[in-house]
Amino acid sequence: MPDDLSSRRLPTINPGQIWVVEQDAASALSALDREALINANAVIYDRTLAPLVAQILPMGAYAEPLSVAGQLAGPAISPRALELAGEGWSVVQLVEARPGRRERLHIVPPALVRANGGDLPVLVIAKTAERYREWDVSLDALAEIIDEFGDDDLLTLVFEPIAARYPTRTHAFTANGLAG
Repeated sequence: MPDDLSSRRLPTINPGQIWVVEQDAASALSALDREALINANAVIYDRTLAPLVAQILPMGAYAEPLSVAGQLAGPAISPRALELAGEGWSVVQLVEARPGRRERLHIVPPALVRANGGDLPVLVIAKTAERYREWDVSLDALAEIIDEFGDDDLLTLVFEPIAARYPTRTHAFTANGLAG
């Protein structure tokens, strides 16, 4: 059953989670997505959304662009996002809202299926204006749920932490915020 998030506290990004955020390049980020980007350990983004990422990320935050090939084919979740989440980092993958993006959401990376056997919880959040509706589903039911939304509906998908192989090592580094 859908829940209205407008009166509740917004979900927070946790270690090992992957948030896939659909975003129109001409629109401002929702409060939910802005908070996720600011608080994520790593942001992976479509190159067309680079100006938006540069505006939002705080100094020293880590972000890297998706490869051009990665933007056009394959699963919506990049191998790099899976790698970082598997190490315990919180990851936001920002994808441009363009035709064909929903078909990519149907392609589930084999690593997610192997890690959790299809029972991985996924939070689906539909965003309209400043209202949010959410559905808790399993990875197996994700395709059915996302097919209920139109191309104009922007979604944020929160994939629960995948099993970390080993604890995250701490490193000190500085960066200008954008790689590539």
